[in-house]
Amino acid sequence: MHTIKCRLIQIERILEQGFIAEAILVGGISPEKIGFADQVQTDETIFQLPIHLVETSKTEGIYRLLFNTSALTDQERLVLTEQLAQQNFFLELSDDSVFKLDPNLKKLLVIIDESAFFESLAIIEMLSINNIETIAYVKTEEPQREFVDYLQQKLPEGIYFLSSISSDEIHSIFNQQTMGTKLFLSGQWPMIDSLKEMAYAAGFSDEEIQYKGYGRKVEKIFCVKCYSFNRKKQTAETRCDRCNTVLDVSPHFSKRLDAYLGYIKVE
Repeated sequence: MHTIKCRLIQIERILEQGFIAEAILVGGISPEKIGFADQVQTDETIFQLPIHLVETSKTEGIYRLLFNTSALTDQERLVLTEQLAQQNFFLELSDDSVFKLDPNLKKLLVIIDESAFFESLAIIEMLSINNIETIAYVKTEEPQREFVDYLQQKLPEGIYFLSSISSDEIHSIFNQQTMGTKLFLSGQWPMIDSLKEMAYAAGFSDEEIQYKGYGRKVEKIFCVKCYSFNRKKQTAETRCDRCNTVLDVSPHFSKRLDAYLGYIKVE
């Protein structure tokens, strides 16, 4: 964890799910260009809410902060914005990587679900700041005007909307990409799992895919005997539902299989 101290410069834009602000770093060090905190602390109050931040000027210590206030009441939002405007505040940054920016990255294909849109804005901000060619597809039945306006500002020629995630359409999108294009996926876990399978089929490797899933994820165990998947339980061994083999559950997680490996138990 890294704790940083910031001072608000201005609130730039208010969206339905929260607001976007500009702040200057006055204490501490942020080790990455992009980060995440799950609370903000002022002199008076600790507010529990997701906050994403993006470095916009390293020399001046300027950051763009995205506060997701959807879980706060109207009164709590008012108190938060008032205290941020009047006091320095602290963010405790998570050690978990939000997005790894490959220094050789030239083009990124982004597919996000509308439910994860606000959480993905920080990544789109960072790509825009670093002049990375970005093509974004947003799954939504009815695009919200405020989000459309914001995305078009950041990606004036590279935003498209999908009413559904159909295999034919996604395969067509994947097959249109040039060599070296990498992929970022963000949304509910069922969508992520489906898109990853299609990406592998289209030739993307683990190294070329980053993703962020939301909601409850069903963890699986892959049986090395019959090649079936089983629901993971909180035990060191399990019995395969298909072949009835007792399996030792390995701590090794296979990204390609999206499952923990279950080896045949030696008695």
